[in-house]
Amino acid sequence: MGNLQLGEVEMRDLDIRAAGFSLVEVIIAMFLLGVVAVAILPALWQGIVLSSQQASTATATRYMNSIVDDARATPTCSFLASISALPGVTDGRGVSLSTSTTTVSGCAPGSTATLSVEVVGDGRVLASTTALIFVP
Repeated sequence: MGNLQLGEVEMRDLDIRAAGFSLVEVIIAMFLLGVVAVAILPALWQGIVLSSQQASTATATRYMNSIVDDARATPTCSFLASISALPGVTDGRGVSLSTSTTTVSGCAPGSTATLSVEVVGDGRVLASTTALIFVP
């Protein structure tokens, strides 16, 4: 009967030792996760850069559309001529956006004027459009 109890103790000790991961297995798993993380890091970084560039382009497009909407809401030759002096905006990254080229052609009462707008930020054209504005 005494041997039976000793055998039970040895079996419990064996179960406790085999219950978890060894230190070597944990180190190998951490190494493999590190290799995967290093492999994915360039793609993540490129995604962040492209996302911020697209955010600037979206802000420039909204700014340009608001300029055209304002021109259509106030269709006078004097307002169209003053569009180039509108203040710029700043996007979420802190980049200053402004109109670089604003041209108005054919502005006369009772005719259709052509408005061309380019929005620049980071030294490049982010958005541009040409709109027809009826001047009553």
